[in-house]
Amino acid sequence: MKKTYLFSSLILLFFIGCGPSETPKIEFTFTMNEITNTVPSYQMAIWMETPDGNYVETFFVCDYLSYGGYNIEGICPVWVKKAHWEKTPEEVVDAVTQATPDIGGVQLVFNAPVKKFPAGTYKYFIEIHNAENYNEIYSGTLAVKKDGSTSVSEAAVTYNPKKYPEGSGLLSNVKAKYFIGKE
Repeated sequence: MKKTYLFSSLILLFFIGCGPSETPKIEFTFTMNEITNTVPSYQMAIWMETPDGNYVETFFVCDYLSYGGYNIEGICPVWVKKAHWEKTPEEVVDAVTQATPDIGGVQLVFNAPVKKFPAGTYKYFIEIHNAENYNEIYSGTLAVKKDGSTSVSEAAVTYNPKKYPEGSGLLSNVKAKYFIGKE
């Protein structure tokens, strides 16, 4: 009886120890605001770059933008220029393409493999299209720490080419967080 209990305990410990591994994650949170004085397109892309401006990865792109909207001049032009989406393999396009988030609070969490995101500081960008040639770019810097500790960043907004004359502020409370979490 003691041997069975010991054996069962060892198996249980083995499986507990082999549970889900901790994976580096990057989380983007924001509020998608309803704009009533115009009809914004809300087409959006989220990506990261190195501090010197080299493109690293697209985490998220809206369906319409991903599957052809990137060819329309004026819709998220900074991301289009950085990502070279027309050269991106279809499996990558499919992996990061999602529906446009609904109005309200949004939380998007992505894996951040150490090989792709070694310790250092990165720039993140959320570019969202309003109308015509008007886009808002929310950006900040995010530390990926060697010790795996959490870092949080609040984004600042810039307007490309300028604020839309009939309204802006498509997003608010824009933050990015790096953390180690369960898969």
